[in-house]
Amino acid sequence: MKPFTDAHCHAHEFSDAELEEFGESFEVIIAVSDDLASSERTLVLSKRYAFLAPCVGVHPWALGGDDLHELAKRLEDLVRRGGVLCLGEVGLDLAFVPQTFEKQLEFFRMVLDIAKDYDLAVNVHAAKAWRQALEEVSAKGVRRALFHWYNGPLDVLSEIVARGYLISVNPTVRLSAKHLEIAKKVPLSALTFESDGPYDYRGLHLHPRLIPETVSLVAKERGLDESELLVVSKENIMKFLDLEY
Repeated sequence: MKPFTDAHCHAHEFSDAELEEFGESFEVIIAVSDDLASSERTLVLSKRYAFLAPCVGVHPWALGGDDLHELAKRLEDLVRRGGVLCLGEVGLDLAFVPQTFEKQLEFFRMVLDIAKDYDLAVNVHAAKAWRQALEEVSAKGVRRALFHWYNGPLDVLSEIVARGYLISVNPTVRLSAKHLEIAKKVPLSALTFESDGPYDYRGLHLHPRLIPETVSLVAKERGLDESELLVVSKENIMKFLDLEY
């Protein structure tokens, strides 16, 4: 049995050789997309690599000058083709691109309408907009949501958990005291592990290869067996994707 899962990975940025390597130890990698072009590539890759669970989406950094209604229509067209398991990476960002927040919000609401209409999960980016993103997801009645690289307030974390949504923890627990605190306090029912690879953060190259040591660190901090965390993360991811496990 392949023990590892990854709740948020930009698989389209990795080479075929790297993806084949991941397939040796990962049972499921949720493959998120950044824009329409990467969404297309993610869908192609998911047909080649059975362990990739494809998400299509447009990252809030990638909205640019596009017509939002046309962008949402093209995203829905991808969903209608079939095979899409979630919408992501989508969401709101007040940390890096606050100047486009109103545009982000308008588009995110369109995305959530698609998620609701097709009963899709959403893989959410919410940098410094955790409460706003949660309120939007909840207001639209989206059934399954994962707030990736959760680094927000503990009270919002409690609300995420209360609504039955998930968060993901990544290798930055070794650098960020706050992220480690969250990894220690989140109930197991809401915990998943992610790489968010490939991404560079404070000298750390985020990559699926770092997930084993991330699980080990969190297990040690929580006084749990690594195997327990691996099982929990897999079960939560499979429920998130609405798949059998």
